[in-house]
Amino acid sequence: MELRHLHVVLTVAEAGSISRAASSLKIAQAGLTAQLRRIERGFGGPLFVRRSDGVELTELGRHVVQRSRDLVERFDDLLITARQIAAESGSLGIRLGGVAGSLTPLLVGVVRDLSPDQPQTTHIERSCDAVLELVRSGKLDVALVVEFPQSPLRIPEQVACRPVVTEPMLVGIPAGHRLSARAEIRLAELADEDWAVPEENYGGGRLNLHLACEAAGFTPRCVHFGVDPAAAAELVRSAQTVACFFPTSQELPGVVLKPIVDNPVHRRVTLVWQRDRQAAEYIDDIHTALLQAYQERVWSRAQKQAAKGLTAAAS
Repeated sequence: MELRHLHVVLTVAEAGSISRAASSLKIAQAGLTAQLRRIERGFGGPLFVRRSDGVELTELGRHVVQRSRDLVERFDDLLITARQIAAESGSLGIRLGGVAGSLTPLLVGVVRDLSPDQPQTTHIERSCDAVLELVRSGKLDVALVVEFPQSPLRIPEQVACRPVVTEPMLVGIPAGHRLSARAEIRLAELADEDWAVPEENYGGGRLNLHLACEAAGFTPRCVHFGVDPAAAAELVRSAQTVACFFPTSQELPGVVLKPIVDNPVHRRVTLVWQRDRQAAEYIDDIHTALLQAYQERVWSRAQKQAAKGLTAAAS
């Protein structure tokens, strides 16, 4: 018998149904039923009576649930206090995180400059909800998430947040594209293009792009799905595709980034941390340094783009 088995019993008891518990645990109902039988054998008898409308605790089940709640709460408290002590002593270092395609590398550099002697780890997740859960549960100290206007994030109560910057979406087109000489592009001018788009759960970016395109009078022809910025850039270069990027994207040879008229799509980058963790003490310094690093990155990119434009004009 392990602690995870107690979690299963408590989930079934709270749900009052095998099917609802299976949905909550994100496992198949048949798998949960088989697991519950093994757990009941371990306890020496049935914990639940199966009925047509769900399950009901037996006398043994009530005893197990009551004692399990106490054990699980004590164990969770042990984890929280142990992690706090470890964080205060510096043994875990600074645990950073962010969603793929965000400004997480900037965050890593900023924290390294602020605390050069402190060890760091970084975790990149594919969805903002996953990042927020890691922060909520104390597995990350500081992280970055992104959200789009039509897809606001649900920030857990235990997580504090502070806006960093709102970035306009840029369209990446191949060098030599019919619109590459334009200072700005209207979305409607891309109605006949193939698109490369990020994962659906990336902060709502794909949904917001669809809504903006539909407002411009067309449905984007998405043919490449789930791409990160590096893959998107390669597709733009090699497959005559267009894709979404942001001002702080890395150097993309062969790709020209163009702003969209009236900026119909933008993302908000937000710094998040757990309210009662040690990280809250140095958030002000991180936030200030992150803003400065962002401005320097954007300025440097603008200077390089201007230099490229002058070179192209001269040739």
